[in-house]
Amino acid sequence: MGILLVLAVGCASGATTSPVIAPRPNLKAADYYPLASGWKWAYDLEKEGMNVLATYAVVERNGDVAVVQAGEERLTYAIGPDGVAQKDGLAGGDYVIRDPLTVGAGWAVAGGRAKIVAVGTEVNVESIGRLGGCVVVEVAREEPSRIVRTTFAPEIGPVALELQVLTGQKYVTTTRAQLRAVTKPGDQNLFQ
Repeated sequence: MGILLVLAVGCASGATTSPVIAPRPNLKAADYYPLASGWKWAYDLEKEGMNVLATYAVVERNGDVAVVQAGEERLTYAIGPDGVAQKDGLAGGDYVIRDPLTVGAGWAVAGGRAKIVAVGTEVNVESIGRLGGCVVVEVAREEPSRIVRTTFAPEIGPVALELQVLTGQKYVTTTRAQLRAVTKPGDQNLFQ
């Protein structure tokens, strides 16, 4: 499954001294998933009781198409005026984030539906700080029944993900990912 795994980063709470990094105004969906060549993300991934470091890097950008190396897998994304979609071969694929960035906005995906469930949330990423203006996208699919919640930080990309699968009568979290470090194009390597 070619989903960028990024799970729910803990919302900032309690007393903290670092200021919130506020987003610039008038951001579009594509600003929440920057896919220029040179972007790299490292995630602490917990899946089925195992903890691993997962890395993703934009290895190619040609016009409105970006290729992300995710371990041994290559993911292709189309960047359009209304958002970012993961391509399925030569065909267009499902949007991972899409305008308008308003709570309740939704769109169809293969086998289900995506919707924006939160806008303007704040998350804390240890290596970066407190990020304001985050957007949470929830994708519900059938066969098997599952829900993926991805938190996108403005001009950073996915910072957290949580995958829940229906087991019996309840959803059980099977995968979590949290951003550990990010490298922007032209920056020194920040992977820790």
